Amino acid sequence: MKKLWLLVALVITAPTLANDFVINNVLLPNFQTRELTPVNIEIADGKFKQIVDSSVPLSHSDVRDGKGQVIMPALIDMHSHSMGNSSLDRSDYQYIGIRGTANAMLYAGVHGWLDLYSNENDIFEYRDQQFPQERDEAYVFAAGPCFTVPTGHCDFGETRLISTPEEAVSELRDLSAAKPNVAKIVFDNAGSKPTVDKATLEAFLNEAKRLNIKSVVHVGSWNDIRTATELGADAVTHLPWHAMPDDIPELMAAQGTAFIPTVSVINELLHLHEPSAAERSASVLAVPITNALVDEELLGDYPIIAENERYFDWVAGLKTDGAFENRNDAIKRLDVAGVNILVGSDGGNFAVFQGVGFHREMYFLQQMGISSWDILLGSTYRAYDFLGVDWGIQEGRPAHFTLHDQRILEDLSLSTEVKDVYLNGKRIQRESLLDYANPGLFQYMKLFFGFDV
Repeated sequence: MKKLWLLVALVITAPTLANDFVINNVLLPNFQTRELTPVNIEIADGKFKQIVDSSVPLSHSDVRDGKGQVIMPALIDMHSHSMGNSSLDRSDYQYIGIRGTANAMLYAGVHGWLDLYSNENDIFEYRDQQFPQERDEAYVFAAGPCFTVPTGHCDFGETRLISTPEEAVSELRDLSAAKPNVAKIVFDNAGSKPTVDKATLEAFLNEAKRLNIKSVVHVGSWNDIRTATELGADAVTHLPWHAMPDDIPELMAAQGTAFIPTVSVINELLHLHEPSAAERSASVLAVPITNALVDEELLGDYPIIAENERYFDWVAGLKTDGAFENRNDAIKRLDVAGVNILVGSDGGNFAVFQGVGFHREMYFLQQMGISSWDILLGSTYRAYDFLGVDWGIQEGRPAHFTLHDQRILEDLSLSTEVKDVYLNGKRIQRESLLDYANPGLFQYMKLFFGFDV
């Protein structure tokens, strides 16, 4: 009987013990001084309890050696869609759902993501369950639907359709009951599809402010960005490929409008368009965790060659238009002006795969001239501030973090080589996450028949 009670006690206390330990000899990023500070850290009940200088010894029954690695605050992907991974011609789609996305993100060392368009009932219910308290997966923050006009961008069935200011206000008030983390609206005058008019956008943004909901505006042109910024958008998302007008950086900085550029969506395709050996080796296809997270047959659809006429010609046109040079110039000037640049992958699009796409976004931003410190700040504390979450490596906060080689501050391509992932103070066994992140037939059947989302 004593042995039985001992076994029960061990089972009950095991999670707590797993989340109580000391990790010595880690380097804590100081984003103000841009220095790495050697520290020792005690974690208790899944939270940071003590953070002390490395000269101050901390003792515990479970002491772990951080081996001089960087302890990085939880990373958040600020633009993704909880669907899956797409082949080039969409003939093959690796649908993994919300749970699969939650597992793919955490496998890649990303602790949370902002879903900017999904079935609102599914995504809000999933978010409200707070599954990371029960099992190993990333946290989801959600906009729910996409607000757009009939037949407009993202009118695929999971939308709220609005054509007038009155409809914008009414629909947003109705959605507010679900407590969305942000509200997303499309204002895109660059393409052939219709979009909301300026009066409807203004009514939407004003109502979002009244309801204390952060607004994110999908844009297609620099004129769209100018209008959304002048009307008080909290953030705009997507980076146009034409030359940026001179007034945009100062306007966005003055208004405090955050920018989620999602540069991966085009830059990855530029890398994969009839690539040289060097370009292919610098693409997502060469990243080891891509092979773990993405179906092999789907990956075989890349790179973009002449036989795929539709996308080959489109990307060739982007090159002719100077897309790469224009976007590089824009990002550099926006950064110099002090615009708050947040890191979002737009996962679910061509060659932007869940989890790994976030790391590619950081990589591209660094290649475009932003310092690694600013990129990581936009991936962590600035993202927390925008979403209103109390995360970060500070005493009393949840112990969400990753461990990295300190060279990450010089070369963000190394961020995919994450050493260890901790969630609520627990070191994650990452391989088991692939059951949902890269599912086999059984999990696909559960998704297909609606037993999982």
